[in-house]
Amino acid sequence: MAASSGVTRGYGSTVRIGVGDTPEWTKLVGIEEFDFPDQTPDDIDVTHLESPGDTEESINGMKKAVDWDLNLQYAPNSDTDVLLTGLAASGEDFLLEIKAVGATARKWAAYVKSYRPTGINAKGKMMSVAKIRVKAEVVA
Repeated sequence: MAASSGVTRGYGSTVRIGVGDTPEWTKLVGIEEFDFPDQTPDDIDVTHLESPGDTEESINGMKKAVDWDLNLQYAPNSDTDVLLTGLAASGEDFLLEIKAVGATARKWAAYVKSYRPTGINAKGKMMSVAKIRVKAEVVA
């Protein structure tokens, strides 16, 4: 539902993991909120002794591989739990797809660095965190 300001609620946004050469997709359930991975490149200092007028020079750097912490409800032995536990143990690369309502889905190459239960939140829900290393964005 869009507000008068044009803002869209997040209900219906999804995070999926695709495993294999012809990806088999699993929607992660129990996510209460998420941000998109931030791969803003750092500027690379290229200043040298002959920089004009002793002016600092820089070029736009490479996009960083970033850790993306995904907080989600913990449901032991659920499809999400089994998938994330297996990927954390294997270190296998997969496709990470994030789709916000009203936007085009975006995909990244990624792997799970760790996955563990974290405890009970203020609402009494058992929670977990998946630390996902997000590598290159995949453009179709």
